[in-house]
Amino acid sequence: MTVYYKISAPAKLNLNLFVKAKSENGLHFLESDICFLELIDKIYLKFSQDDTFHQNKKNSFLINPKKNLILQAINQFRFHTNWDKKFEIYVDKNIPIGSGLGGGSADAAATLVLLRTLFNKNKNNNKMPISKILQIGSELGSDVPSCIISKDLRLSGYGKEIKRKKFPSNYYFFIIYPNIELSTKSVFQHYSVFKNLNHKSKKILFENIIIHNSLLLPATSLAPKIKDVLIILRKIPNIVAYGMTGSGSTCFGIVKCSKDIPNLGKLFNNEYFIWFGQKANFNLNRVSLSKVLENKF
Repeated sequence: MTVYYKISAPAKLNLNLFVKAKSENGLHFLESDICFLELIDKIYLKFSQDDTFHQNKKNSFLINPKKNLILQAINQFRFHTNWDKKFEIYVDKNIPIGSGLGGGSADAAATLVLLRTLFNKNKNNNKMPISKILQIGSELGSDVPSCIISKDLRLSGYGKEIKRKKFPSNYYFFIIYPNIELSTKSVFQHYSVFKNLNHKSKKILFENIIIHNSLLLPATSLAPKIKDVLIILRKIPNIVAYGMTGSGSTCFGIVKCSKDIPNLGKLFNNEYFIWFGQKANFNLNRVSLSKVLENKF
């Protein structure tokens, strides 16, 4: 019987992002409150003789099949463990690429969580602690450790100083991605131009959480449509808060009740990616078995 091991990789949402001073190594110190959404990629692994990579090509978001963070996570895991297992890899990608939702980091993190589960099932292996995959994750990217935890968090430093938080529940989030892929590196390069400008705007609060993004001005300079999206979000009746996540270009809105979610298809360009749902906390034991793939690849 064919058995697939399945795990979800949730999108990351920066409720705020404060860029602080630059360190001697050229990286900026950051502070950010983040949560994770029910918007997920699905990753399936099956033991195999060779590594092969497959994607659900019905989805509009496709990653490089030969160079991506899933493969990097597998190779880095092998490097640290000398575990020589090979896999058939199947990815059902629903998180837009280069959107500021941390899809690549989420995929890498979920892959490490899945590999640790499979590794620890083997009685011949010493049990691997969570701290080990956090270490491996940090080698893959600054967002990966927080995506391994996948709960309400406050990040500081380079994003690797992580504190567990509890943010308001039972709210509804909607995501608007104007199909503009922004490079985090490019946005930070433009940040130096805008960092000393006084950007006066009305303070936006999600209960006691300040909604703010230090990268909004540089991101908007690269992708002016972000400003248009935020103007529409601001005018939605009963909206609690709105902003831009990560380095853009995805924007988000928050409402208290599902009935307050407007007809987003009428408000925004039909070529935009639109999603709505709730945030969630994800457990490390979310690996499940599947006899069949949920989608044809």
